[in-house]
Amino acid sequence: MGAYLSQPNTVKSVEDGGSKNMSYGYAAMQGWRVSMEDAHNCIPELDDETAMFAVYDGHGGEEVALYCSKYLPEIIKEQMAYKDGKLQKALEDAFLAIDSRMTVEEVIKELSQIAGRPQDEEVKDKVADEDDVDNEEAALLHEEATMTIEDLLIRYGQNLNSVKNGKKPCPAAKRQSESEEQERPYSCKDINGETQYGCSSLDDSEMSKPDNAGGLKARACRSLGEGGSGASTVEKTKGELEAGGTGDAGPSCSSCPAQPQWGSKSKFFEDSDESEGEEEEEEEDSEEEDCSEEEEGDYSSGEDEEEEDDEEDSDAEDEMCLPGMDGKEEPGSDSGTTAVVALIRSKQLIVANAGDSRCVVSERGKAVDMSYDHKPEDELELARIKNAGGKVTMDGRVNGGLNLSRAIGDHFYKRNKALPPEEQMISAMPDVKVLTLNEDHDFMVIACDGIWNVMSSQEVVDFVSKRLKADENSEVRPLSSIVEELLDHCLAPDTSGDGTGCDNMTCIIISFSPHLCSTQAEGCKKRKPDQSCLEKNGSDVKKSKSE
Repeated sequence: MGAYLSQPNTVKSVEDGGSKNMSYGYAAMQGWRVSMEDAHNCIPELDDETAMFAVYDGHGGEEVALYCSKYLPEIIKEQMAYKDGKLQKALEDAFLAIDSRMTVEEVIKELSQIAGRPQDEEVKDKVADEDDVDNEEAALLHEEATMTIEDLLIRYGQNLNSVKNGKKPCPAAKRQSESEEQERPYSCKDINGETQYGCSSLDDSEMSKPDNAGGLKARACRSLGEGGSGASTVEKTKGELEAGGTGDAGPSCSSCPAQPQWGSKSKFFEDSDESEGEEEEEEEDSEEEDCSEEEEGDYSSGEDEEEEDDEEDSDAEDEMCLPGMDGKEEPGSDSGTTAVVALIRSKQLIVANAGDSRCVVSERGKAVDMSYDHKPEDELELARIKNAGGKVTMDGRVNGGLNLSRAIGDHFYKRNKALPPEEQMISAMPDVKVLTLNEDHDFMVIACDGIWNVMSSQEVVDFVSKRLKADENSEVRPLSSIVEELLDHCLAPDTSGDGTGCDNMTCIIISFSPHLCSTQAEGCKKRKPDQSCLEKNGSDVKKSKSE
């Protein structure tokens, strides 16, 4: 659910127009949302014999919706199928064509400009500074990974004499000498945020340090938790360092004080049962025995279960990967738009739809759906998502992110190189329906889901029909005023509910016969708000975001 304003923005952008064969009225309203992410097209003369109307409902940012409203009309006309009169195929090809553009560098730059994502020197310098910090951290980790074990122990406060004398450092003995304790450079929390055994005294604030070597710090700390002693961690770390290299070794946590091993059995080992009451002169020898016995002890079955749980958690995290988590935060990758496009040529109505915006025709007052809402939990959509390597969560979202299954953009979800574009988790391939218009067809309504989440197709048709009939016996008003009334009707009184009525709202009513207001009343032809509204919602501009 998106963020909301304290009060709704009910200022509407409106427009009326038409041709000798039809008329239209359009209105859009931001509502409770903090930004307006819808766009549209109202083009009664796309060419000499074709009209085009469309609504785009953006998510993750307005840029893809606005880009589509600017370029899709021309892309449709460029298709060979369009020139051959095959409008259904032309719409399918055009949807896939504009979607593929979202991966082109020049288009990404344009989307960034539309989105207002700055590319100036100040931002570049900031990014460069952040990269420098990351590089310094990575260099430090690399340096530590290639150091001798002696130097590494010195750096982290380990008793070097015990190493030189061939003694394995024992955390029990080390705990007795508080003067040897040093400040720890990293916390020994594991990747799930739970403090590992023997690492609870570390400074948690250090967890904020970036881990640029693939989780090396967490891994070094995890080995302490698994082994139960600083000595075993040193040996493991030493082995990793000698084996190699730069990739899998990180700062050792061997200097972390372990819990006392005397008086109780170790959490992880079986052979640690020295009593607390031994004589002082035997204490040093017994502590060395403890360390030796701990290293030879067997892991408990509980540790194996913890490792399995960690692997399952890691797999779940990999599957539930949201846009931006792979570092690909750019327009067209972490943003997209629905698209419902209607072409009218002669008596043919061709409607292409990708997403959950909708087109409905009134046939003698009965609602006829000309599009299908694409939702992830639907059988066909779910099968495609799973085949592409995705999953749908209990709340009906693809990999926990988008709550729709087809859209233009959203290339974060379109990375399966073994599949064609139309078979990706999120597909830009539209469903297309064709209807031959006759005198029984009165009008059609195209709107985003901000309308359809509040009212059914039939309810919207009833709402419009009632007002059109009233106009027959009174002063004719522009179609856009009916749309304005519809938007106000759908607007929620507050944001305390489930989000219904709190979305952006965009709607177009198209009458299949000339509307008297659009051809006779001068004041009804076009009513436009201030220039800023036009730039946001006009038929020659574009933009949008995901919930």
